[in-house]
Amino acid sequence: MTDTSTNLEIYKLLVEDVRDARRARRELSNVFTTLNIAGMSALGFLASTSGLPNPTLFTLCALALALTCVIWRTSNSYYTVLLAAKYKNIYAIEDDLGVHPIRDEWQSITGKRRTMKWWSLERAMPVLFIIGYAVFFAVQVGGWDVEALVRAVINGVADLIRDAGIMF
Repeated sequence: MTDTSTNLEIYKLLVEDVRDARRARRELSNVFTTLNIAGMSALGFLASTSGLPNPTLFTLCALALALTCVIWRTSNSYYTVLLAAKYKNIYAIEDDLGVHPIRDEWQSITGKRRTMKWWSLERAMPVLFIIGYAVFFAVQVGGWDVEALVRAVINGVADLIRDAGIMF
């Protein structure tokens, strides 16, 4: 059994740890947002010339950006799990202290609605970027003609292999 002053010190450390984790998540989101904006610029540059000069490069760039968004979303999920564990520890200390300021604040913000959790901008941004890339990609390759797209990618990869001097 620990005394109240020790619990209070542990509580302060846990709250500061949550603050640091939230700051790290925000900074990581800023990095991914910046990376995606740069990627959109690259796609725009690749598509700005007449026609689509290198469909393989355009396709690989769009796929890399979509993968980046998947990694971003996975990182968001990691921080959600991490913060939930940290809050669980804070709530246990609050129970020992007999006051619940963090829990009460969270409950007053969310109430009985949990939809806020699923519709946050942080969770939506990676998905919105992927949708944007898919639409931009479809427009640039002339619609959703999958057969033409696959043919263009295969021909582009074959050209790259041929240019590299690899025989097949």
